[in-house]
Formats: sequence, C-alpha cells, structure tokens
Amino acid sequence: MFVKSHPLSQGKLDLFDSKIAIRQVIPNNSYLNNKKHNLATAIACIENLCIHPGQIFSFWHLVGEPSQQKGYLESRAIVNNQLKSEFGGGLCQIPGLLYVLILKAGLNALERHPHSKDIYTEETRFAPLGSDATVVYGYKDFRFQNTLSVPLCFRFTLLEEGIIAELCSTQTLEEFSVDFKVEQLPGGIKQVETLRYSQLTDSREKITTTIYPPLDPDAVPL
Repeated sequence: MFVKSHPLSQGKLDLFDSKIAIRQVIPNNSYLNNKKHNLATAIACIENLCIHPGQIFSFWHLVGEPSQQKGYLESRAIVNNQLKSEFGGGLCQIPGLLYVLILKAGLNALERHPHSKDIYTEETRFAPLGSDATVVYGYKDFRFQNTLSVPLCFRFTLLEEGIIAELCSTQTLEEFSVDFKVEQLPGGIKQVETLRYSQLTDSREKITTTIYPPLDPDAVPL
C-alpha cells in the first residue's frame, strides 16, 4: 500500500518529533532561486504525510509529473550525461536527502538510482558521493517501505542557500551511522561502498556498492 497524499492534522502532527536531521547546502548558481522554488513545490507534496508501518513511500506517486503547468521552473538537471536546464530540474536533492535519512533509521530503499556521472569536485560537492538518488519521471523513482513498527513522516526547512530534512516519528528511533567509502579504481572509475553501523548491536553491514564511470570533460559544462 502506497503512502496517501493526506497531510496529518495539526493535533496528530504534534505527536511527531524530529528524530534524525540532515542539513545540506543548495549549490549557489544562476538557477538557485528556480531550484529552491522547485524544491518547495515538491516538498509541499511529501512533507507531514504519515508513513504507516508496512506502507511504501514513492516519490513520484506523491509528487507527480514536475511540469510547467504545475508551476515548476527551469533548473539544472543531468540529461544524457550532460547538464541542461529543464522544468522541475534540481529535485534530485530531495530523494538524496531522504535516502540518507532512511539509511540512518535502519531502513532500505526498494528503488534508488545513482546519477550516471559524478559531476562534482571535492570542493563543490554538497553531499557525500554515493548518497545521491536521481529521479526521472516515469522512469526512475525513489521508493522505500516502512519496515519499522512506528509511523514516520518527513519535514523540511528551506534556508537562504541550504535545506534541512528531518525524519520524524512518535517514538524514539535508533540513529545508525552511515559511511560512504570511496575507492578510486583504474581508468577514472569511482567505487563507493555504503556501510551502516549500529552502536546498539555493534554490527556493521554493507548496503550497496555504486560505480561511477569516468567523466568526459567535454560532455558536462562544469
């Protein structure tokens, strides 16, 4: 059963406290205001929705097509390995934040797609390599199931040049440590192992291994 687009009432919302929070920079470029507008438009579709135990959260099921008719503006997006502007561009930062939040809560993604290329340098990177989750309407979604025994919901705060994402619940959650271990392979290939550690059980598990092909400097205008 998918999460429904019915925000919690104020009375029920007050029962949900922030348990895990992440803050990221929103890259400052010529599309900053458009990206923030797009983020806010999508956030309105997914925050303060109760994710009951057993329910499946689907980004596109809740957000729908990010079209100009729905008020989305043009912003940067990676299309066919190139940076281009398109309506609804920049939304991938949201599922990337959600991906890290659920990993920290001990959940796993049912569907998560890394970007086809790593277009950032260590100086410009705003999130750990391997924590990304790209979405393409009708093609690539971000989905997870609430396998915990407690209800969850997401909240967001948009800052001048940043964003805070919070995973909220009515009960205490264990916050796992998540590490993205990057290894540089021959030929410019980057391999990232996503590892999760529980302090309660002193256990470590590997979630996934992500491969990023070498970047063609002529393909993406940085």
